[in-house]
Amino acid sequence: MNFINSKVYICELQETENKGSFLTEINLFLYVIIVLIFIFIIYQGIGSVFTLVAGGFKEPDVKTMRVILAFSQFMLILAPAVFFTRLRSNDLKTDLRLKAPGPFVLLLSVLGIISVQPLLQGYLTLQESFIDSVPFLKETLKPLKEIFDTLEESTLKIVRAYSFSEFLTVVFVISVTPAVCEEVLFRGFVLGNFLKLMKPFLSVFLSGFLFALYHFQPFNLLPLVALGFYLGYVVYFSGSIWTGVICHFVNNFMASYFLYSSGKEEFETPDITGDKTLSILLVSAVSVVFFIYVLVSIYRYGKEGKTE
Repeated sequence: MNFINSKVYICELQETENKGSFLTEINLFLYVIIVLIFIFIIYQGIGSVFTLVAGGFKEPDVKTMRVILAFSQFMLILAPAVFFTRLRSNDLKTDLRLKAPGPFVLLLSVLGIISVQPLLQGYLTLQESFIDSVPFLKETLKPLKEIFDTLEESTLKIVRAYSFSEFLTVVFVISVTPAVCEEVLFRGFVLGNFLKLMKPFLSVFLSGFLFALYHFQPFNLLPLVALGFYLGYVVYFSGSIWTGVICHFVNNFMASYFLYSSGKEEFETPDITGDKTLSILLVSAVSVVFFIYVLVSIYRYGKEGKTE
């Protein structure tokens, strides 16, 4: 009898702990938005404080900036994402989709992220050319573009590497760290909760859109939305967050490796006219065709897996 009473008491205690908390009682969609805003504020705010203190209230050296960036992502993005997922989850492993992906869908997903690069880069090149060719747009957007060009230059200081050992450090900071931390936040916490509220396609799109907004790069918004959508898509249909982590890593690694191998000081947007524009359109068209093939193949794989 005492044993039964003890079990009842423990169950009641657990129910009491799960109730009465504001964050565990509010609407799940609102919960996700509040948590995202909170993580954004602490990441930007505390991260800025780390940078100021480390640099003696001056801009710190590149090595210090890399350490701060990696530390901030793990402590101010990954840790809160896991905590807030656990707060409303009975099974963290399932909700974060921590199982290993199938090798076939993983290979398809990696091929997809590689194949879409020409399309994304082509879009950015054409967008830049279009803005420069329209005087009104060029003058209107000039102040905003100068601000984000300055921010991009700060990022490039972290990404540039002048030796192989330095490149390995860059890979960890720019490719490994965001791949793990951002995927747990957006494809684990955000997408996982959205799937409890709405249909898969809408969940994948909204989580991808929030992923794009979070990066605060208005001139890269559409490519970031496409990237966020694709990462959510492969995570959902593969049933594994590791698919998103690996694809995210490949995406960032390609950009880092290009900058390192080319030896350029910055990313260059080519001046395109005539034949160059046609070439970009043709390459982008091929990219689209192959990318759609990958999307359909992953969809079929996911559907077959869910019906087994």
